[in-house]
Amino acid sequence: MRAMTGKSFLVAGACLVAAACGDRGAPASATPPLATGGPAAKPPEAAEELPPPARAVAAAELAGEASCGPFRSGELEGAEKPLLNDRLRVRFLPGGAAAGGVESGKIEVKREGATIFVGAREAYLRGDAEFERRAAKAATFGGGYEPLAVPGKDAKVTIVAGVLREPKAAEGDVVALAHGWFLDQNRDVLDVAVFASRGVLADLKGCRLFAQKVLNTVGLGPKAMAYGSAAEVETKVSYATFRYRLPPDWVLAEAQGIHDFARLHFRKRGVFPQGFTVLQLALDSHPGDWASPGAEEGQQKGRLLGLPINWRLTREPGPPAVFGAWAVSADLAGRDHAVASLQAGSAADRDEAVRFAESVAVARLDRPRSIGPASGAARRPRQGRAGFSAGRRRRPRRRPAASRPWWASGPRRRRRRRGRRGRR
Repeated sequence: MRAMTGKSFLVAGACLVAAACGDRGAPASATPPLATGGPAAKPPEAAEELPPPARAVAAAELAGEASCGPFRSGELEGAEKPLLNDRLRVRFLPGGAAAGGVESGKIEVKREGATIFVGAREAYLRGDAEFERRAAKAATFGGGYEPLAVPGKDAKVTIVAGVLREPKAAEGDVVALAHGWFLDQNRDVLDVAVFASRGVLADLKGCRLFAQKVLNTVGLGPKAMAYGSAAEVETKVSYATFRYRLPPDWVLAEAQGIHDFARLHFRKRGVFPQGFTVLQLALDSHPGDWASPGAEEGQQKGRLLGLPINWRLTREPGPPAVFGAWAVSADLAGRDHAVASLQAGSAADRDEAVRFAESVAVARLDRPRSIGPASGAARRPRQGRAGFSAGRRRRPRRRPAASRPWWASGPRRRRRRRGRRGRR
């Protein structure tokens, strides 16, 4: 496997390290299962196939000053800064620019033509009894990184990290000095890394120590993931209130809406280092592009938010393989289509996500609306420049794979809708 770069840091929830992934009970529903079949995700390696845990870094090894190009560990601020909506906290250099949100974030500093940042991602993965050994195997990143167990703040967490040991193993202009994972109190996996410009690698020894000293300041914040209990809940988004029973291992990651769309974004956690399910569904008057990645491999009739739909099933080979499904209703609820898009790591996980999506109901709407057939097929979304839909604030296609730039993982810019509707 090729070493990480600033552009290949993998999106949380996917198989985090391709080399670690090999080859590559659902909620009750009256909807029959999809007739696609297909295997479940490959189970993690057995304990006897795993290496021993990574070597623990002693406190004495982290003593003293460390320099990495123009950046010095003695400058690390005493105050902690939150990441991932205060899921974790870290000390970093003064003047750091924070970017990101609840799923990914970073604090970045630029100086004398060099860039360095510490970042974190919500992995949506659970650590099992062999987490430390699985993380040690993943942290080699093909051999160019040394697996180490770095103590976090007050030794309350341990980050199993791959620390760069060969400059030639690092590719790209922005490279990972250290990248690893640790567990919170509920054994949810958090992903943390220190990246820097390639130009600072002239002092590799100093950069290795600097990165470990940053990881040594990482601690847990007060927030924890709120997974489902199968109890009925309601979520109000803009003008719509949705009712559903969130299954165990599922979490409502985000809810967004304005006057003409209301969207829910769900995630299901896997077992480190693989397994992912991403589901987005919405009422939307201008759906835009909701297609899931990959080639279409079939269709399945169903119902979504009270409207009849055809699920279009897709698959992208990978690795990791992405099993997708998406739908845009032809009928309308008032002026809204029912829309959904999902991606999963296996056909079985995709089927579970479809069943859950069909179990979500619209409990209330704050304005008079009626359900009835649209005139013909779903309305064609208004097109903006370069063929993108001008009616979407964010495209729902968010493949959990290596293609999304880690260093560019801050909030996406909102597109503007011009004319009488004003700004989105």
